[in-house]
Amino acid sequence: MAGPVSRGLSCISRTVGWCSRQPVLMTHPTAIVPVRTKKRFTPPAYEPKYRSQKEFIEFTRKAGLVIPPEHLERPIHLACTANIFDTYIPPEGDARVSSLSKEGLAQKTERLKKNVASQLSIRKIREYDANFKIRDFPEKAKDIFIEAHLCLNNSDHDRLHTLVTENCFPDMVWDIKYKTVRWSFVESLEPSQVVQVRCSSLLSQGNIYGQVTVRMHTRQTLAIYDRFGRLMYGQEDMPRDVLEYIVFEKHLTNPYGSWRMHAKIVPPWAPPKQPILKTVMIPGPQLKPWEDYEEPQGSLGEALKPQLA
Repeated sequence: MAGPVSRGLSCISRTVGWCSRQPVLMTHPTAIVPVRTKKRFTPPAYEPKYRSQKEFIEFTRKAGLVIPPEHLERPIHLACTANIFDTYIPPEGDARVSSLSKEGLAQKTERLKKNVASQLSIRKIREYDANFKIRDFPEKAKDIFIEAHLCLNNSDHDRLHTLVTENCFPDMVWDIKYKTVRWSFVESLEPSQVVQVRCSSLLSQGNIYGQVTVRMHTRQTLAIYDRFGRLMYGQEDMPRDVLEYIVFEKHLTNPYGSWRMHAKIVPPWAPPKQPILKTVMIPGPQLKPWEDYEEPQGSLGEALKPQLA
């Protein structure tokens, strides 16, 4: 029994000695570090104080509060009116009849009768515009008239909107797209004068507009060219005498309002305007791709030339 036991002990000692000579591996303890993440906010459940609108209205009535009803309506801004309050009727033969003749004296008498309503309107305008004066207004109106027409030469519509109302703007720029306008003011044949003043309210008594009719007898030049440069109307080097009745309007209750051109009164006895010359093309014969067009000779060729219609 001694032999096997000694052998077993020697084997154990050898094993233990080999293990003691090996390097000892040290393991570090695992550490858990908490990482702070983004804090999430969860809103609390909202419980309305009043379960229905009827209950809320009853509570406000008991508290003595009156809540006006809500109207989902958009405000409307009326910058100008759509027509003339009291259209001035120019006397027939104005600027042609002498003031010393019988007809001229009758026109002056009729104008004095209408001045009563104009004086009442002037007092109303001065309540909102203290600087309004009849003597100074014709010169101011002439400057607005000249500057507004010069804007057509440069197609400056932004500036034109500040000089004319929304009712007058479409009439001034109608059918002048792709056209060239050449307008100029030469001189005044007679001093401009105010012939009528009117005031009126729109939609409500506090929304008041004022309109002033100014008589202008001037000399002007006008020429309109189409997009091809051809003359359509008037002549640049030939001034003409023009008698016009211009209506100027202002929104009196608007503190930032200004006098602007509103309309033009055309009397029924005014002479007809010169017709506009339009360039038209006479269609030629329909040719096939391999055919050439040959101009006819003689009087037939002259007859087929484009004409102004």
